[in-house]
Amino acid sequence: MTTDWTLGRMFGFLTKQYIGYLTKRMENTPINRYYYPLYLIGKNSGSISQQELADQLLTDKVSMVRVLDCLAEDGYVERRINPNDRRQHLLYITDAGKPWVDEIEAALNETDEFFLNFIERKERIRFISNLQEVIKQTKDLPVEQVELFYNRIKDMKND
Repeated sequence: MTTDWTLGRMFGFLTKQYIGYLTKRMENTPINRYYYPLYLIGKNSGSISQQELADQLLTDKVSMVRVLDCLAEDGYVERRINPNDRRQHLLYITDAGKPWVDEIEAALNETDEFFLNFIERKERIRFISNLQEVIKQTKDLPVEQVELFYNRIKDMKND
């Protein structure tokens, strides 16, 4: 079935399955998305900036602002100007968000365990290490530039 799939298709499929499983696990909570960003903010409340969170999530500033706007609108996080650097916003978990940090952590651990159970225990460390190496070697690729280039080409064809 999957022998002819590209690596991108496999990662895309697994991402969809992972998010689906995690979302199902979290269905009895008021949190309906952005679990991991909320978890990171909760674990680092008051000591993580928007930029630091974006760096940890390997995402761009625009996407990060959208995520934070949603979490703030839902009442789970707030941004405060860093008193030591007024150009920077620090992120804080609110009282409404605090009770869910441990729940998210448990859900993430359970989801990871579910997917890793398909790999022999002795192979898991190597599997994770290999994925980390691929991330390390590819994280600085100019993906945003490629996306912008692709969109410009697409727009030119539509004119």
